[in-house]
Amino acid sequence: MSAFKSGYVGIVGKPNVGKSTLLNRLVGQKVAITSSKPQTTRTRIMGVLTDKDYQIVFIDTPGIHQPEDQLHQFMMREIDDTIKDVDIILFMTEVSPKTHPEDQLAIDYLKKINKPILWILNKIDQNPGADLAEIRRYKDLFVFMDYLSISALQGTGCDRVISKIIELLPEGPQFYPEDTLTDRTERFLIAELIREKVYDLLRQEIPYSVAVVTEEVQERPDKKNYVKAVIYVEKDSQKGILIGGKGQMLKKLGQEARKEIEILLQKQVYLDLWVKVKKNWRKNPVALKEFGLEG
Repeated sequence: MSAFKSGYVGIVGKPNVGKSTLLNRLVGQKVAITSSKPQTTRTRIMGVLTDKDYQIVFIDTPGIHQPEDQLHQFMMREIDDTIKDVDIILFMTEVSPKTHPEDQLAIDYLKKINKPILWILNKIDQNPGADLAEIRRYKDLFVFMDYLSISALQGTGCDRVISKIIELLPEGPQFYPEDTLTDRTERFLIAELIREKVYDLLRQEIPYSVAVVTEEVQERPDKKNYVKAVIYVEKDSQKGILIGGKGQMLKKLGQEARKEIEILLQKQVYLDLWVKVKKNWRKNPVALKEFGLEG
């Protein structure tokens, strides 16, 4: 009988490279929101994959970037804290004709880390065969323990990622009960699902100026569960855009978010959405702490 293996695995890379999509794919369920817009992930998100012989605790992180304000500084600290705690690092890039400056920033960051690092080349479905050119370009930039080409969206190559991780994992205990999927609370996940729909439906600066707080969740045995959430923005003009003419944008956002929340809660939901202004909250340490974005 083989010994049980366990450990923590951090997923890092530049913004919008597919880290959250990979996390969801590896654990088999949606625990992290995704968007085509960069810097969607703001905090560390844990996803747990448990089998009879192993338990892998994945940590999704914000994209490595140059911090511009208090929120971005918090996001970079989330990456620092993750790197300290994990046993293995998945450095994720995407197929591209040239090395992105933020990829180079991430490589420079990882050169200081003395831990096993696997290079994960994502989005090979968009350019089949491009991985060989990528390998030639990256091999002179950094020495990785191994590389794996995948499509996180389609699942191609993800089984190989898990197999390689298991190979590198140390023997250890089971950290979480076998039915644990994430350490995040139900209220946190609801707020994230609402924020995801803001990213999907609104353009330009609006999504980056939004924070969501789930204020109330009432279980109602014989009817829809009641969920109250507040969407905070930084300016009155943003509030108007978020609500839309005759409330149509907020209505659409609520309809889309409700579908996801009902999947999460496995029950019909009445979603009560509000929009409030908290001026310049991204630069305000007190507001960041209130929104769970300040450690």
